[in-house]
Amino acid sequence: MRKRTGNRWVVVAIFGALFVALFVIVGVADGIGHPSVPSGAVAVVEDAPDGTISNADFDAALTQAAAQQQQPKPKPSDPGYATLRDAAMSSVLLSRWIMGEAEERGITISDTEISNQLKQIAQQPQFGGQKQFRQGIKQLGYTLQQARGEVERSLITNEIEKDVVPQKPSVSESEITTYYEDNKSQFSQPETRDVREIVNSDQAKVEQAKAALEKDSSPQSWKQVAAKYSTDQATKDSGGLRQGVTVGQSEPTVDKEIFAAAQGQLIGPIKGQKNYYLIQVDKITPAVATPLSKVSSQIRQQLAAGIQQQVGSDFQTDFIDKWTQRSFCADGYVIDRCANFTPQDTCTGDDPGESGNLDKSGCDAFVPSIAPVAPGQATVFSGQPVQGTPQGPVPAGGAAVQQPSIIGPGGAPQLPPGAAPPQTAPPQTAPPQTAPPQSP
Repeated sequence: MRKRTGNRWVVVAIFGALFVALFVIVGVADGIGHPSVPSGAVAVVEDAPDGTISNADFDAALTQAAAQQQQPKPKPSDPGYATLRDAAMSSVLLSRWIMGEAEERGITISDTEISNQLKQIAQQPQFGGQKQFRQGIKQLGYTLQQARGEVERSLITNEIEKDVVPQKPSVSESEITTYYEDNKSQFSQPETRDVREIVNSDQAKVEQAKAALEKDSSPQSWKQVAAKYSTDQATKDSGGLRQGVTVGQSEPTVDKEIFAAAQGQLIGPIKGQKNYYLIQVDKITPAVATPLSKVSSQIRQQLAAGIQQQVGSDFQTDFIDKWTQRSFCADGYVIDRCANFTPQDTCTGDDPGESGNLDKSGCDAFVPSIAPVAPGQATVFSGQPVQGTPQGPVPAGGAAVQQPSIIGPGGAPQLPPGAAPPQTAPPQTAPPQTAPPQSP
């Protein structure tokens, strides 16, 4: 068994979505022998432990897929059966792929590790103890043994990620410098201006305000004039002052005048879309480029994340190709996970027929893809609603469906929110700015 380096449950973002694409990518194998699938089985995955997938395995996965959509297990003649059948097949095949990959890499997980992780999951808010945990997984169509298998595959996937994705990719100083020069605008603070404004739909009122300020444009005078003549509720009580205004934060005609005006110059009335404006620029802060020395570290992190993403993407392609070519499915169970899958060029996959199984051209209805969930935001077991992310898939009728984990739909679940500290996001290329109120 590999030495584990601690409870590192949250993985890099690319690996968090790595296997999600398995649900939508078509795998086609040419020139490969087609071993017979034994009686009582739905598929065979070569070079994977327990590679023969029995009818009972498929039936359990179909039950789970139905439970996750809050419906009874369908019969082959029922509408929607094909979609759940394909989801169940995807699940059982992927489970063998994961275990096969683990065997090839020498990865094993102990019973103690699985038990400890199950205990940790059972204490999460969505369960709140062993009794509620057992009830919860039952509602989702899992036995306790099946839940152990899910957790084992989740832990294995973490170990595969450690093997595949470099934790500290090497980034050279020349690469950092090149990135900085090519993206210099990202590391610059734009010019900002503090501007005072009188806003009113009555041009005469703005003219009166201008006459008063031409006599005295001190801050105290602006405070009195703005309170009397301006209708802009955001600035009339602060002397019409807008601080830190950048290009594009005012309507076009006003924006143009603000950034053309000399400091201290009264300009107006300016006709806007609905109002007239009188402006005076109080302060000009020139644009400033952040020196490379200040952003070198965050550029290094950004480039390192790009390397991790590319490595993960390359692994995804290899993983899909390798295990698809080793998977052979029985008639009636063939999906795009199978080497003996034959794509039909006339199928668009977006036109299910009345039966829910075939479209109007006689093709199998497509299996909809499932959007990825941010690392640390997926749920304990497939079928639980995603917490705090807008990406969770919602089927017709609004019922929760399978939630993707770091190894994809039907595979092992990722840990629930709260099981580990939140992942630290890579820094942005430039500090965020708080935009002042936009001129009405």
